[in-house]
Amino acid sequence: MKRLQSALVVMLSVWILVGAALVSSPPVAAHAHRTVGPYELAVGWRIEPAIVGVLNGLDLGIQENLTNGTQVWVVGVEGNLNATLMTGPASTIQALAPQDGRPGWYTFDVIPTVAGSYSVRIQGTLNTTRVDVTVDLDPVYLASLYQFPVSEPGASDLKASINQLNAQLAALQTLVTILIAVAVIAIAVGAASLALAIRTAHTTRPGP
Repeated sequence: MKRLQSALVVMLSVWILVGAALVSSPPVAAHAHRTVGPYELAVGWRIEPAIVGVLNGLDLGIQENLTNGTQVWVVGVEGNLNATLMTGPASTIQALAPQDGRPGWYTFDVIPTVAGSYSVRIQGTLNTTRVDVTVDLDPVYLASLYQFPVSEPGASDLKASINQLNAQLAALQTLVTILIAVAVIAIAVGAASLALAIRTAHTTRPGP
């Protein structure tokens, strides 16, 4: 009985340690890692998967590899780095801010408005080490892929609908212009025909 109790205590302790490690570890499974001099950068989305229209942000962790083989988180360097977020031809330069409760992690807020591929370029200096790395982030997905029970149209769907309505409106305006032109021509032809008929009637009227 005592052996069983001891085994249960050991097993429970192991589970507690594993759970604590999982809770305290930052979510970097899908992050890319880049080494710049003595520094290691972990780069990804703050919330994964990234979804169109949902508040997200950069998740940048910076560690320094010390000569004794250990690593330390690098804090207080937000003013030395900036990030350029890119998708297609669009780009935006953002200042970094430290994350609350996560020393060595930096971020900026963004709401992705287009699904597809994104990348981020980190530039600046870490002490005397120059940093200039570009990382491909995980794709941003349409919200309709995750909505339940009713999926709402995304920005791209709304844009397509607006473009379709604009095209229909342009076609309608063209048709109205053509109809107005035809009506003007018809009125002009009718007026000319009436004038010709009146003139003909006057010329053919028998004299007294």
